[in-house]
Amino acid sequence: MNRVIFILFMLAVGISSTSCVKIYLKAMGVQKTRTVSKEVLTNYLHKRGINHEYILEVDSVKYAQLIERKKIDTLYKHAYWWTQNHIQPVQVIYFEKATQRPIAAYFNCIAEVRGLTSMTWNKEQELEFFPPKTYTNWVDTLFSQEELFKTFNDMNGKEFEYKDDGTEYLIVLFYSLFVQKQSDNLIKEVNEHLQKCLNNNYQIYYVNMDNYFFKEVD
Repeated sequence: MNRVIFILFMLAVGISSTSCVKIYLKAMGVQKTRTVSKEVLTNYLHKRGINHEYILEVDSVKYAQLIERKKIDTLYKHAYWWTQNHIQPVQVIYFEKATQRPIAAYFNCIAEVRGLTSMTWNKEQELEFFPPKTYTNWVDTLFSQEELFKTFNDMNGKEFEYKDDGTEYLIVLFYSLFVQKQSDNLIKEVNEHLQKCLNNNYQIYYVNMDNYFFKEVD
């Protein structure tokens, strides 16, 4: 499958400054990284029908520490390479609760083009299946469900306390408002996929990464 590789984060922080690139990035919806308040996050997701209890954000320090530990994890082959998937502004990981291990994942770097300026993860009907077709190839087991959750905060600024609702699958969707257009695309496609394939047999959390990226760039 031919894929167009988008390195949105690198472009957004100014790797290229030509006029043509700036125009294209604007059309793609890429902005400079910035801090984002909890009010902005909740308003953004409330408008999309998402309840407050499912809105989280990455703890910038804890997440950065987790990434650094995993980069040098000698028990995992090519650990440094795999961590690059998890420092992308839009990504989603599907967990099977029984094992607390990922069964599928996809990221902005493996997106394809829909039109000229929109990302899609369903160009070849990958999301007509569960687990998503081909995206099982991109899954890694760097993070358990538990250790990933320890790097999340709720909208009260407290460490996230996970409560299992008895469903079979857990989905963690990472999004960033500095690439809001592509975050919109990811949220739409993931929710359509889940509603079609899992019949409410899942929990999904929406985890914002803007403050993490702002801190890493700054």
